[in-house]
Amino acid sequence: MFKGKFKSDIGRKRGYTLSEVLITQVIVGVVFTISMGTLVADHNKDQTVVRLKKSYSTFSNALNRAISANGSPQTWDVEGSLSAQTSYGVFEKYIKPYVILSKDCQNSTEGQCDYTFKELNGTEKALPSTWARFFLNDATFVGMQVRNDEKFKVIYFYIDTNGKKRLNVVARDIFMFEYWIQNDEHPEYVGQFLPYGHEYTKSQLISASNPNNCYAGGNGNYCAALIIKDDWQIVRGYPWAQARYVVQ
Repeated sequence: MFKGKFKSDIGRKRGYTLSEVLITQVIVGVVFTISMGTLVADHNKDQTVVRLKKSYSTFSNALNRAISANGSPQTWDVEGSLSAQTSYGVFEKYIKPYVILSKDCQNSTEGQCDYTFKELNGTEKALPSTWARFFLNDATFVGMQVRNDEKFKVIYFYIDTNGKKRLNVVARDIFMFEYWIQNDEHPEYVGQFLPYGHEYTKSQLISASNPNNCYAGGNGNYCAALIIKDDWQIVRGYPWAQARYVVQ
C-alpha cells in the first residue's frame, strides 16, 4: 500500500502557478526591451554615420571642384569676416555652383531658415545671423560662416545631416567641419575639408580639458573628428545617450 502511494506521487505533474508565469513574462519582456533598445540604438548610430559620410563626400567634392574652377583657395576673393554678407558671398561664388539645393536662405533667418538646436551638454542655441544657411536636396541643413584674419581664413560649417527634423543636437545629427582658405601656421590644412578638432588625438578629443570635446559635459563640436578617427564608427564610450531630443 505504501509502495503504490509513493509511485503515484512520483508520477504526478506539477504545473506553474500564475505568479511564476507572470514573473517569467516580465523577465522575458525586460530582456526583449533591452535587446530592442540596443538594436535600435545601433541602427541609429549606423544611419548617422551613413548620413555623415554622405555630407562629408558632398562638400569635399564640391570644394575640390571649386578649386578646379577657381584656383587655389589662397587666391579666392574673401572680403570681410564673421558677417552674413561675407559668408553668403563666399558660398554663392565658390560652393553653390557645385551642390544641389532645395532651398537657398541667402541671408534670411525667417521661417524655415531660422535654426535652433542643442549642444551635447544640453545648452540651447540659435544659429547666429552671421551664418549663411541653405538646404541640400536631401534635406540636409547647412550653416556656414567665414572668419577672415590676417594670417587665417577659414570657413566653418555646421551640418545637420537630417535637416530640421529632430534631434537637432550636436554630436547626434549635427556635426562641425572647417575648410581652410589660408593658414600661415599650418599650410598643409589649406584646401582640405576637415572635421573640427581634427588636429587632436582621440584621447584628447574625449577628455574634459576642452569644452568643444566629445564628452558628456562638452558642447560636442569635436565629435565628427572622433567618429572619423574611429574609422567612421560610433564606438563604445561615444556620448550618444547624453543628447536630448529637440522638436522644431
